[in-house]
Amino acid sequence: MKKLLIAPVAVAALAGFVPSASGTATVQNDDMTTVAATAKCKSLTALSNVNVRKSASTKSTVLRLWYKGTKGCDIKGVDGGSYKNACGIKSYHYWRKVNYRGTVGYVPNVCVKYS
Repeated sequence: MKKLLIAPVAVAALAGFVPSASGTATVQNDDMTTVAATAKCKSLTALSNVNVRKSASTKSTVLRLWYKGTKGCDIKGVDGGSYKNACGIKSYHYWRKVNYRGTVGYVPNVCVKYS
C-alpha cells in the first residue's frame, strides 16, 4: 500500500515555496526571489565578530553582525574593495559572499574559515 504525501507539498505551495530542478527551494515574492534552502552548503565559521555587508566594500551598508564562532554558508569568493585591519590582516581585498542566518551578504575573506 502506497502512502501519498500530498499535505507537505500543499503546505509548501501555500507558503510560496517552489522546488526547482537544482534541488533548491525558493520563496517567490512580488519583487524578489530568495534562496530558502540549499542542498549543498560549504560551512564557514566566523573567526571574530564581523559585519555582513550589502556589497564587497567597507563603505557598503551593514546588513547584520555575524558572531564569532557561529556558522554560515559560503556562496562564492569575490574580489572587492580593500579592507584594512580586518581580523588581524593589515590589508586585503578578497571577500566571501555568504548566507548567515538567512541574510545574504559579504564578509572579508580573512574573517571566516571553512568548518
